[in-house]
Amino acid sequence: MTLFDGFYQMGFVARDLDRATAALGQRFGITHFRRKRSSPTMDAAHAWVGAIMLELIQIGPGAPDIYEAYVPDDPSAVRLHHHGFRAADAAAWESINRRIDAVGLATPMRGAVMDGQLNYIYADTRADTGVYSEFVYLTGAATSIYDDVPHN
Repeated sequence: MTLFDGFYQMGFVARDLDRATAALGQRFGITHFRRKRSSPTMDAAHAWVGAIMLELIQIGPGAPDIYEAYVPDDPSAVRLHHHGFRAADAAAWESINRRIDAVGLATPMRGAVMDGQLNYIYADTRADTGVYSEFVYLTGAATSIYDDVPHN
């Protein structure tokens, strides 16, 4: 297993979700998004394009500072912030945690929500890849959190 197994998402930051989703529709034909308030400080839009999910994040006051430097000046633009990787099972999740710790990657965000059913780690892989790497492990009800994300 590598840390790049389970790639499924490209995560972007946008200044204005309405303008960014409209621009992606006009320029690239990505017109169907699910909009969701992902936290008290962030709004998100998700869309499947083939086997890859696009996640657009608009931050507000109090959002984690790992997003700040990625907010583009142009309100219709997006900037790549992270690649998302999904652990297939508990053994894979444990392996990811061990590997991140063994190689000494900083993890500015790490935790669990939904009563521990959605586990996440943001590893700082910017020196190697230019962006963060987000790792998730979903169990229980969290396994269906993307069921309503539209396909384009």
